[in-house]
Order: sequence, then C-alpha cells, then structure tokens
Amino acid sequence: MMARKRPRAAGPRTRRKTHTCEPLSQILVHALAPGTQPAGVKCTSDGDFLVYCSTNYFGTGGAPPSWGYFVEVKSTGAGTGSASPVYIVGGVANDVITITMQPGTTGFITLQTRCDAKTSITST
Repeated sequence: MMARKRPRAAGPRTRRKTHTCEPLSQILVHALAPGTQPAGVKCTSDGDFLVYCSTNYFGTGGAPPSWGYFVEVKSTGAGTGSASPVYIVGGVANDVITITMQPGTTGFITLQTRCDAKTSITST
C-alpha cells in the first residue's frame, strides 16, 4: 500500500518575522531614598545603555546644602557631583555607572538598553 500525501494548503507560505531588538527597548527602574547615610546604585549592561536619574528637588534658588548626588563612569574614570533635578549619562557595553545620593535626596534611576541585553541595577 502506498503512503498518502497530505494535500498542501493553497496560497503562498507565510514566514515568521524575525524578532529584532530595538535600541533602548528594555527599561529597568530603581527607587533610591537614602536614610541617614549616603546610598547608591551600580548600573551595568552587556549592551550600550543610558541611565536617567530624576530627583525630588525642583525648587528655585539652588539646592539645599549637602543635598545632591555623585555620578561615576568606570570606563572613563570620571565622576561628578550634581544638584541638578535630572541627570542623563550613557555607558558602553559592560561599563559600570555608579550613582550615590546624599541623605534627603530621593530619586528614580532608569536604565535603558537593548531587549536582549543582560542588565542590572544593584544597591551599593
């Protein structure tokens, strides 16, 4: 006895679209609110990434004394203090960006990178 062939569906075959990863499509968020001691986070990704820091200070006339945060980028060795309510910094793959906030400063840290990148925001 001969094996029967299954009839094929009429029409063109459809192929699945390959999933492409868009830049900055993965987003991680971390809240930071130091108590009586400075507190910080380390942000890293195995793909290029951006880190946004937004804080609780939006007043006029400058920030209060001892208020603010410090941002350090490992690959450049650069670090800077800031009292700006918003700070954005970019990093290359496998870089580490550290943000340390002073007591009284609270904020949200947002890391954006490719959807297939291994990424983290960890407390220091």
